[in-house]
Amino acid sequence: MTSIDIHQNVPPNGDSSRKLYPQFILFGDSITQYSHSDLVPAVSEYYIRRLDVVNRGFSGYTAPMGLNILPRFFPTLSSLSPSTDSNSIDVAPHVRLMTVFFGANDACLPGQLQHVPLARYKQALGEIANHEVLRLHGTKLIFITPPPVDEHQLEDGNKCRSAENTALYAAACREVVVSLGLPFVDLWSVFMTRAGWKGPGSDGKLIGSLERERSSVLDELLSDGLHLTSLGYQLLWAELKALIESELSSEVPERLPMVYPAWSDVLASQAK
Repeated sequence: MTSIDIHQNVPPNGDSSRKLYPQFILFGDSITQYSHSDLVPAVSEYYIRRLDVVNRGFSGYTAPMGLNILPRFFPTLSSLSPSTDSNSIDVAPHVRLMTVFFGANDACLPGQLQHVPLARYKQALGEIANHEVLRLHGTKLIFITPPPVDEHQLEDGNKCRSAENTALYAAACREVVVSLGLPFVDLWSVFMTRAGWKGPGSDGKLIGSLERERSSVLDELLSDGLHLTSLGYQLLWAELKALIESELSSEVPERLPMVYPAWSDVLASQAK
């Protein structure tokens, strides 16, 4: 019987080409930036050995600001083209999936520095969805609506956001992605439904408004009235995973190849 040295420098399956992991980019504002302890590990574990999960969250950014920087960090067509230099390693990864999660800052009230008019917000989301860099990659997008705002948790004197105004931006996000036929997680509705929302109360005020009783559920899901708690991120991941499995079933891990083969396949290749 032939002995196999499992540590020998033999490329798996005889393939010596350099392979980069395709990417799943999480693109958004601070809610994405701060997800590195909860959402990012969950997505990374789900796609382990198949996709690299990249956090491209930018605290304080709005949808127009995100649109502006998208082509700056996204691999370009030229970098995807094979190099004529055999020694070159300037090859960019393919971006297979990307979430788009803006609106929490756009929804700041008029007069605030981060405020983006509703029409401009919708326009920016549409321009992100149709951006050339995404088309060249064939990137599949998943939009996420901004979560509700809990005015009870906002710092004393913080009048830059309101539950009612944020609801308008969540609705606008839904409107844009439905018109484009793209998948989305309606995080605003998920959180509000969990909080017992069944539509406006008799006074027409939203859960989260100072004019409604404080919600213990929003206390559990939002850390400061805006950003997510660990439980909030867990709920977001549950919704995101369910959406991938139902609406983007070609992107579930079981249908994606591992970038580098299993150890047993390497040994089997060496034994031939």
